[in-house]
Amino acid sequence: MASDEDEKVLARIGSLFATDLLPQNTKNWAETEMFIKQTVRILLNYIKESNDRKSKVLDFHHPAEMAHLIDFSIPEDPQNLEQLLQDCQRVLALGVKTGHPRFFNQISCGLDLVSMVGEWLTATCNTNMFTYEIAPVFILMEKEVMRKMWEMIGWVEGDGIFTPGGAIANMYAMNAARHHHFPRVKPLGMADIPTLCTFTSVDVSQLE
Repeated sequence: MASDEDEKVLARIGSLFATDLLPQNTKNWAETEMFIKQTVRILLNYIKESNDRKSKVLDFHHPAEMAHLIDFSIPEDPQNLEQLLQDCQRVLALGVKTGHPRFFNQISCGLDLVSMVGEWLTATCNTNMFTYEIAPVFILMEKEVMRKMWEMIGWVEGDGIFTPGGAIANMYAMNAARHHHFPRVKPLGMADIPTLCTFTSVDVSQLE
C-alpha cells in the first residue's frame, strides 16, 4: 500500500504535464526531480521482480485481450505525468521480462545492470557520434574499442563501424565488398556495373 507521502507525491505529479518540467520550465527543478525519481522507482521495482524466479516471465494475453488492457489510441490532448507513470507500469507488467532468470531466447540474453546504467547515461547525454566536437569522450572511447578489436584478431591498424544488429552488419559488409571491387558504383550507380551475385552457405537459406 502507498504511504501518505507517496499519495501526496502522486497527487502532485497528477497536476503536472511535460511542459511543467525542465527544460520548458526552468524554475521547476523540484517537480522535475520528483517525476524522475518516481520513474526510477518503477524501473527498480521492475528489475527486482524480473529477477525473482517465482514471478512469471510473461503474463500472456492474446492481441484482442491486450487491446482491452492497454489503451493504444493516441489522445488529442496531453496527458498528465501521473497517467504517464501508470502507463509505464502497465507496459512493464504486460511485456516479456527478458531479464528473468528463466527467460531463454536466441537474441535477448538477460539484463546486464552495468550496461543498463550505461544506457541511462548515454540517453541522458543526448548526443550523437558524428564528430569529435559533439561527443569528444565517446569518440575516443569508440576508437579505443576498435583498436582493441583489431588487436584481438591480430591487426596492427584498421577501420570499422558499430552496427545495431547483424542484418545491418551484413549489409555493410556487402556494400564494402561491392565498393572494393567496383568503386565506380558510388558516383555512377548500379547501372554502370555488371550483375553481381553472392555465394553463401546452404545454412543461411534454412535459417531464413
